[in-house]
Amino acid sequence: MNGKLTYNEIHRQAEIWRGATAALAAAREEHHVLLQRYQNHLWVFTGCGTSYYLAQTAAALFTGLTGLRSKAVPASEILIYPELVFNPYERTVAVAFSRSGTTTEIVRAVEKARNELGIPVLCVSCDPQSPLARAGLHTVTFPFPAEESVVMTGSFTTMLLSLMQATLQGRKMTEQAAVLDQLPDAAGAVLALADEMLPAIVAHSFNQFVFLAQGPFYGLANEAALKMNEMSLSASRSFHALEYRHGPMSTTTAETLITLLASKKGVEYELQMAADMKKLGARILLLHDSSLNCLPGEVDFDLCIPGPGGDFANALLYMPVLQLLGYYNALHCNQNPDRPNNLTAVVKLDLSAPTLSEEKSWSAVPDLHNLNPGLRTHA
Repeated sequence: MNGKLTYNEIHRQAEIWRGATAALAAAREEHHVLLQRYQNHLWVFTGCGTSYYLAQTAAALFTGLTGLRSKAVPASEILIYPELVFNPYERTVAVAFSRSGTTTEIVRAVEKARNELGIPVLCVSCDPQSPLARAGLHTVTFPFPAEESVVMTGSFTTMLLSLMQATLQGRKMTEQAAVLDQLPDAAGAVLALADEMLPAIVAHSFNQFVFLAQGPFYGLANEAALKMNEMSLSASRSFHALEYRHGPMSTTTAETLITLLASKKGVEYELQMAADMKKLGARILLLHDSSLNCLPGEVDFDLCIPGPGGDFANALLYMPVLQLLGYYNALHCNQNPDRPNNLTAVVKLDLSAPTLSEEKSWSAVPDLHNLNPGLRTHA
């Protein structure tokens, strides 16, 4: 059947999370040393495509959990405009994500950051032997069975989970770390709920999908729009929830499905926005947890996420639902989500070496690498 690979890889996430958290527990002290060493640094999270949206999510959660400064940029910006990403007089550490660890842009970006700019890099990849993992100064490693489908699903959530676990271990946040043990069971339950309700939702044959979120969920909204576009070739967009009023709502019709990722801090604002969009004819799908006591009448479809609740847990539990939404819409549109049009699992580019002018523009950069020796140096 078309989509079998994608479906199975979405549904196996709970078991993969169990294996990853067990393996990462052994690196608790190493993660503590890592966070202590770089606690006065700006953390720059980066990736390409899905991994860039993962970087957005990880950066927001990282700052929310630790209070440390962070930002997310696509790897291409590090390659082309590094002076806009890194301040040479500010201590910086980079965190790079890639499923395969072989995508040209991210590997070259890490090499540039580390070798030319002297910036230590922590690499997170599903392949611990990949070129990306070897290029970084530090790595976060975990067991992960390779994905056979083109689109990233479990790799997104498992890399996010691993970085969050390393963060919690690094800051010795034992209470928050205990939440991780509840997530696999919650993921299994939420996937069962999604399988029940999503086919009926996509049967409405929407011609536009909009994903809205704030804070740590904004990266998820971006990834959800990408998944919908990749798998089903449908028109899909994403915005910060309250930004949707400022222009984009002009395209809202009765054939628009707006998926709203409710946040802990912004839910009152977000629900008011949903009510306004309902007046324009849109249908509303709300993802939320049990902390939402009263469901507004403007919501057409709602999925209450089981589990511990809170932004940290919901960031991991919303994503499988959003992946399944793209999957079921692909089937409805007679598309094969396993093999999206014009896409490959790894993007390879023929990138020329940096020009002389690029090298000169960084000739005065201090060697931050020497100022911040890492725990493990990769050859």
